Amino acid sequence: MPSSTLPPPSQGLTVYHVALGRGLQNYTCPPDAGSSDVPIALGAVANLYNTTCMASVPIPGGNPPYVLNNAPAVAVANSNPNASDSKPIHPLGSSSVISGHHYFTDSTTPTFNLVWDTTNYGIFFSKKTSNVTAPATAPIGPDGSKAVPWLKLEVESPVAPLTIEQKDLVPSVKEIYRVNTAGGAAPATCAGMPTSFSRQYAAEYWFFA
Repeated sequence: MPSSTLPPPSQGLTVYHVALGRGLQNYTCPPDAGSSDVPIALGAVANLYNTTCMASVPIPGGNPPYVLNNAPAVAVANSNPNASDSKPIHPLGSSSVISGHHYFTDSTTPTFNLVWDTTNYGIFFSKKTSNVTAPATAPIGPDGSKAVPWLKLEVESPVAPLTIEQKDLVPSVKEIYRVNTAGGAAPATCAGMPTSFSRQYAAEYWFFA
């Protein structure tokens, strides 16, 4: 992963899956809001694309993570795929496989549903345990939004119900990181903003088991 001041993965955990997220960060403001009101986050909705190999395969003249670490900037500059499409177009214009979807359950729980077509990387409910401000050089979104913070999340128990066969195939993911963010942050205040609005974003998600 890119270096940061986030707490490191817990001892004994190793990388299980790496995905590129591309979607929307959603916010709300009270009616007739002014400069004293601050947007409230309503969570994110995003497609997740399997970039595990991209995280380790080098290119000429680049270190192993070079391609992946530049992927969020490229993805956020391209059109946002429709999360409801059965086979959404990859935001990098490649044929990489979709891992699944990221959304919020009950508007409060970051959920990662990585069950898709013939793949099953599990379904995980999480909670934020740490966050740091994105670097000042982080890419902005096409709507001019700054990058959302980098996060460390802890998978909560119990996980989503899985069949016995699925449980045999899915390792126990314990921690998830959102890093290398691009775009997605809300404006500083609600002044001039509608009651509901979204900001486009992209990020790397690292899953540790």
